[in-house]
Amino acid sequence: MKQLIVITFLLCFCMEPGIAQSGEAGEKPSIPIEKLEWLKGYWLGDGFGGVSEEVWTHAADNTMMGMYRHIKDGKVTFYEFMHLTPEGMKLKHFNPDLTAWEDKEDFVRFPLIEVTEDKIIFKGLEIWKKSEDEMEMSLRLNRNGKIETEVFHFKRSAL
Repeated sequence: MKQLIVITFLLCFCMEPGIAQSGEAGEKPSIPIEKLEWLKGYWLGDGFGGVSEEVWTHAADNTMMGMYRHIKDGKVTFYEFMHLTPEGMKLKHFNPDLTAWEDKEDFVRFPLIEVTEDKIIFKGLEIWKKSEDEMEMSLRLNRNGKIETEVFHFKRSAL
């Protein structure tokens, strides 16, 4: 339980100001959502001292849907529901019992900065395509006033 509280605190309250944002953002670059379809599939990796699972669906209506689950010591610590558009990513966090971290109308936003053939750069989050079946993510966090980067290594896997 103590680990869940620490992770909740880090993710909810300690993201570097100006990195991930709550609420609406101004004008941002826009790209065809199809350029992000390489994310599609089930990914298994590490992060926050546990196991990270991420699932992305195919593009539909100019969006992609993603789900994330973090497991530590055999127990789910939290979930995320992600919404990816040509302007960026929005997400909400949930406890293992599916109670939301953010208020009903709030979410965490990662505005899109740039997309290349093998990289998606958001404000505060970067995703690198290392190969067809490997990707790496880096998330910048503010931990007790110190900016740190959490790196996740993922491999595409079968469900």
